[in-house]
Amino acid sequence: MNLLFLGDSITDCNHSFTPDNLGCGYVRMIYRQLSQAVPGLSAANKGIDGFTVTRVRTLWQGLPQKEQYDLVSLLVGVNDVGMWMDRDYSSHQLFRLCEAFAEEYEDLVTDFLDRGIPRVILMEPFIFQTPEKYLLWRPWLQKLSASIQKIARTYRLTFLPLQKILDQAAEDLGSASLTTDGIHLTVQGNRILTEKWLEAFPLPDL
Repeated sequence: MNLLFLGDSITDCNHSFTPDNLGCGYVRMIYRQLSQAVPGLSAANKGIDGFTVTRVRTLWQGLPQKEQYDLVSLLVGVNDVGMWMDRDYSSHQLFRLCEAFAEEYEDLVTDFLDRGIPRVILMEPFIFQTPEKYLLWRPWLQKLSASIQKIARTYRLTFLPLQKILDQAAEDLGSASLTTDGIHLTVQGNRILTEKWLEAFPLPDL
């Protein structure tokens, strides 16, 4: 079984600097747990720091032998919103950018399906409430999440909700135990993502 993880720095987690190219985050944790039960399991971490949905789609289009993957897991969106927040866009422009994101995200997902990928997991992009500036990001990230969830329903794919789960964990444990800066995850934060990902794709289904 071949797994492919696509996304931004949360997925990347310095994968280029680890001998197996899996990184130090949830991708490695998922692989370690699944490899104990799945003979011949392989995983590719193609997350890249700073990637938006456009850049993920470009990377996917350039990958060789796409049909080899049995599962694609996708986590992207926070960098899109971050780029928008750095510019002086009007609300109307931001709504249009959200619509454009949804269109490109759907194009990416349908290409997975057109390539015959049998299983796709769409992970909800998330951001913490601290630093306070991220409170301005959250409404727009929620719009992206709603679009991703709609795409998952349309194509009968797995949608993995994360924002409420991480918000509750931050309330219970303190945000500093989960995130280093409001976006990137600590070891504990990555463990939560791993746990929820494995719940979405339990071993009996393998």
